[in-house]
Amino acid sequence: MKLGLDIRHELKQTLTPMLQQALKVLQLTTVELANTVTQELAENPMLEEQNNGEGPALHPATEEEAPATAERDRTQEVVLDEGQQVNSDIEQERWADYFWSDDYELPKFERQTGPDYSEPQIAQQPTLQEHLLWQLRLVISQEEEYRIGELIIGNLDERGFLSVPLEEITRESGALPDLVADVLAIIQGLDPVGVGARDVKESLLIQLRQLPECNPLAETIVEKHFLALERHQLDQITRAEKVPRSQVAAAAKVIAGLDPYPGRHHISGHVEYVVPDVILEKHDDQYIIIINNDSLPELKISGTYRKLLRRGSKITPETRKYLDDRLQRAKWMIRSIDERRKTLYRVVETIVEFQEDFFEKGVEHLKPLTLKQIADRVELHESTVSRVTSHKYIQTPRGLFRLKYFFSSQIKRVDGGDISSTSVKAAIQEFVAQENLRRPFSDQRLTEMLAVKGFRIARRTVAKYREELNLLPASRRKRFE
Repeated sequence: MKLGLDIRHELKQTLTPMLQQALKVLQLTTVELANTVTQELAENPMLEEQNNGEGPALHPATEEEAPATAERDRTQEVVLDEGQQVNSDIEQERWADYFWSDDYELPKFERQTGPDYSEPQIAQQPTLQEHLLWQLRLVISQEEEYRIGELIIGNLDERGFLSVPLEEITRESGALPDLVADVLAIIQGLDPVGVGARDVKESLLIQLRQLPECNPLAETIVEKHFLALERHQLDQITRAEKVPRSQVAAAAKVIAGLDPYPGRHHISGHVEYVVPDVILEKHDDQYIIIINNDSLPELKISGTYRKLLRRGSKITPETRKYLDDRLQRAKWMIRSIDERRKTLYRVVETIVEFQEDFFEKGVEHLKPLTLKQIADRVELHESTVSRVTSHKYIQTPRGLFRLKYFFSSQIKRVDGGDISSTSVKAAIQEFVAQENLRRPFSDQRLTEMLAVKGFRIARRTVAKYREELNLLPASRRKRFE
């Protein structure tokens, strides 16, 4: 083998940095875009926030400056990463592969007075650990005991269980075992009751002992017959304890009302209330789409720096190169934001056309929809539709939804039509919500009920959808008499 150099011709499509920036802007949420614009305003002197009444953001030059500026913009070249240069008309052609031409304008609509979606609504809730430490400070005054309590609470898992042996807490704290056990007992009585337990059995016993009325039979069932209780073998427990079955059933019902994982439902971390990127309102039997740009400043090119750029020989080549680069960045940022707004509007407009029955009648009428269907309708690339719908929300008369919510696979109906898998999941959830907890519906029974409703679906698919909805199997949903 010999090393050598070959010259070869190859045609390859590449995305310029400016087009990459436009695609990045396209997939940003409203909050992320506002942060990006704020950062760009701080870094780019050519970009300024436009105050109300200053005129169009995209045309900052005066009438005398307009011809020269337009001529300069037409001859402006874009520098690629590899040091090559391409003419702006080539860039325009590539831009057209992803966006629309400049002649597309959004319909004008003046919003009525209504909810303000301009500011992020972020609520911070205490974690399980913070909630317990706050209570611990109220019931413990000794610093040593509080330090032991901090150590115990810091080792609770997401279920609220103590994840390390108590001996390890004793060794690490350097305290007496009896003192550590006493602090643990205090924590187990805090809200939510049952935290600090080592397993489900201990958690249930702690909760039973905290009930207003003592129930010795329920405690005995948990301590001695926990496996039989899980399997609903009430007759076996009745024979072992030699008590009437009705008493065993009543005790089992009390146990079923407890929470085996007391920390599971406690809010831990931050709960963020999203800002909708699109608002859908209905006026006079017509749906109006509003792109939520309330938090975005209007941008313009700095007139001061453009005057400095026109001085020609009065500025150094380095300064001119810097201002040229920042001018190009500013123009593309403004254009990218405008194209994001147009693209988002067109995609949402098409989604609303496809899913009008959903907005009028509910989730049962949600139609199967794919990214390709939207892409074909709006004549855009499928990846562009994916970018513009990712992590974005729409506020509708039926509630707040992710845009991805409206895309789902199709299920065949008995009559030959198609229906969205989301509608099937909604039907399953409705059936389970209305079932008799003494005789919950099995997956096979749910399949038969869906067939009566016109959905042609296999039992294993029903089981998959049930798991996606976080619904337990029928044997685990069953409640005692």
